Amino acid sequence: MISVVVPAHNEASVVPRLLAALRPGIDDGRLGVVVVANGCDDDTARVAADAGVTVIELAAGDKIGALNAGDAGSRGFPRFYVDADVLVTADDLERLAARLVDGVEAVAPTLDLDGRRSGWLVRSYHRYWVSLPTVRHSLAGRGCFGLSEAGRRRWGEFPSVVADDQFVNQLFAPHEIAIVEEVTSTVTLPTSVAALVARKRRSHRGNLELAGAGISGATSRVRWIDVVRADPWRILDLPAFLAVTLLVRVAAWRDARAGGGSWGADTTSRVVS
Repeated sequence: MISVVVPAHNEASVVPRLLAALRPGIDDGRLGVVVVANGCDDDTARVAADAGVTVIELAAGDKIGALNAGDAGSRGFPRFYVDADVLVTADDLERLAARLVDGVEAVAPTLDLDGRRSGWLVRSYHRYWVSLPTVRHSLAGRGCFGLSEAGRRRWGEFPSVVADDQFVNQLFAPHEIAIVEEVTSTVTLPTSVAALVARKRRSHRGNLELAGAGISGATSRVRWIDVVRADPWRILDLPAFLAVTLLVRVAAWRDARAGGGSWGADTTSRVVS
């Protein structure tokens, strides 16, 4: 049986959509779904319970705590970690799970970017960003990834870090990860540069946490010329990428001088499919 862990903080408006998409697999026994309602002051727990899945309630709004509680309440493998605002079907998860063979221990859907409501600089930044090998082949930032039983054994509990998916990603060599083209997750981009910088500040903090913990690969660098060689058109997007990167570093420097800054939950986007 495929296990699905869904951490959910005030997601009553979107989690029914995900659970409805998973319903065929729940009904026929292919999926075992655990929704962890953490720190909710809405009806997330009730609507998940009404959908007939296992619900765990936590008082604190803490995604890492929710992931660990979901693991404790799950038994089957492969195991998927799916954000409540992602839309994947039971068949999608089976397609992903089918790739966990021949040394592949981790899978994720293909990343699609929706910039229809974003400014040109935000779109330009992301055209370059998504071309980075560290993004194209990463489990992170997709709202959904799955692991084999052997893959999940590589660590115990999730550590208390912002970048939980990046933490998982760095545990696997490139040949152990499969990004599956037949399944996609669409990330809605920020509408403004300010919102983009806020999101990237949070990502930057997550990478610094991992690096500070001595976790390798968290801040690996790619030369800009390598991206342009692979796709010469990306030279047009390089100025936007460098400008936003500079803004993020300035913001991070100011945060460090101010004693860390505020790193609340990322509410600048939703991941949908």
